Amino acid sequence: MALCYMRLLCRRNINPCTFRNLYTSSSKNVAVSKPFFMGSTICETHDEKNLRLKRPMSPHLSIYQVQLTSLLSVSHRTTGIILSTYAMLLGFGTLLIPGGIPCLIEIITNLGLSAPVLFVGKTLIAFPATFHTFNGLRHLAWDLGMFLTIKEVYSTGYAVTALSGISALALAAI
Repeated sequence: MALCYMRLLCRRNINPCTFRNLYTSSSKNVAVSKPFFMGSTICETHDEKNLRLKRPMSPHLSIYQVQLTSLLSVSHRTTGIILSTYAMLLGFGTLLIPGGIPCLIEIITNLGLSAPVLFVGKTLIAFPATFHTFNGLRHLAWDLGMFLTIKEVYSTGYAVTALSGISALALAAI
C-alpha cells in the first residue's frame, strides 16, 4: 500500500519530504537544506542539523538544582509504581505459589534471618505505602485549596517525609 502511494507521488513529482511532518513528532524539527543540484533536497531533523553545524547541545537537567517539590513528585509516582508491583506480585503469588502467601511467609520465617535484617526489609516494604498515603492526603488538601503557598508546600513536604518514615518504622516494629 505504501509502495503504491510512493509510486503515485513520484509520478507526480511530489517530494515525500514535504509530508515528513505527518510521521515526525513536530514539523518545527525538520529543516530542508539547500539542494546540491536541482530537484534534490535533503530532509534532516533538528538534531542532525545541529550536529552538521557543530552547535553545542544546551544543558537541560544538569543545570537545575533539585527541589523538594520535584523530588516529592517523582517519589509519589515511583511509590505508586512500587505499590502496583506489590499488588501484582501478591496476586501472582496467590495464584502460582502452592499454599499461597501464608506459605511464602512461612518460607521466609524458616530462612532464619536475623531480626535487624527482617526489620530493614519490613521497613523497605512499608515505606512506599506510607509515603504514598500521606502524600496522597497532601494532594487532596491541595485540591481543597489548602497549603498552596511556597512555604506551606515545603513544610507539608517535610512533614509528609517525616511522617511516612516514622510510620514505616512503626509498622515494621509490629
